[in-house]
Amino acid sequence: MGELDVRSLRYLQAVARDRSFTTAAASLQMSQPALSQAVARLESLVGGRLVVRDARGVAREGSALTPAGQALLADAGRITELLDRALVRARRVAASGERERLTVGIGTSTPRWVSTRLVADAQESPGLDVVLRHVRWGQEVADLVDGTVDVVFLQVPAGAGADPRVRAVDVARVRRVAVFASGHRLAREPSLSIADLDDEPIVDAGSDREVWLVDPRPSGAAPRAVGPAARTVEEMLAVVATGRAMAITSEAVAAAHRSDDLAYVELRDLEPLRLLLAGLADDERPSVAALLESF
Repeated sequence: MGELDVRSLRYLQAVARDRSFTTAAASLQMSQPALSQAVARLESLVGGRLVVRDARGVAREGSALTPAGQALLADAGRITELLDRALVRARRVAASGERERLTVGIGTSTPRWVSTRLVADAQESPGLDVVLRHVRWGQEVADLVDGTVDVVFLQVPAGAGADPRVRAVDVARVRRVAVFASGHRLAREPSLSIADLDDEPIVDAGSDREVWLVDPRPSGAAPRAVGPAARTVEEMLAVVATGRAMAITSEAVAAAHRSDDLAYVELRDLEPLRLLLAGLADDERPSVAALLESF
């Protein structure tokens, strides 16, 4: 009996994704007959059909996977994801030489003191380097899963459930604040309630809308979101500065992005967010565990 190889799994994933041997072959940069033969070899290894075929045994364009194909596909995703992550990590370790290197994902709203402390603590560990890498808003867990970073800082609501893919430790609580153009009528208020913002247009968020738009609102009002959705903090603040809409952001952003055309105001009745340091649940490296436990 032959051995299963990762390329065969990627072929099956492509066929399932595109529901077309022709389209899948093009995306894989191989011929359609070669792809069909590769899937046939995989079926021979499994001992049954993976792709639905017609009475002549021909896989039709747009055909679905058989139950056996679906079962293999479910595991194929985890296997290829794990292999991809292992390769990314191994390349990073190889590039760092004799010392182990851990990459920590930080965002624009990550408080500076936590990343500074993490690097300072790591400097006390012989044989370990810690480097910081900026992760895009909303991509934190994805970058962790694909191996781009080894651990990452996350901000989540106080009552949010844990992502089963990660293990995380609480680092701090982070307050949310309102930000206005400096000439806005509310810009000089010492503090505000979230209800004071119900009639205010707010910059739409490209990620975590329930957090940054406070949706739903305690009053039942729907946020008056102004698009297009901001993909970065810089985009959000640029829109706010025009006076077109206000926004809700973190106190860390307020500390890092002070300017004469912006005004930050405390929100007195919003529960602080939880700042977490997260690694993958199945990452058993002692260095990662030590990093998480350092908080």
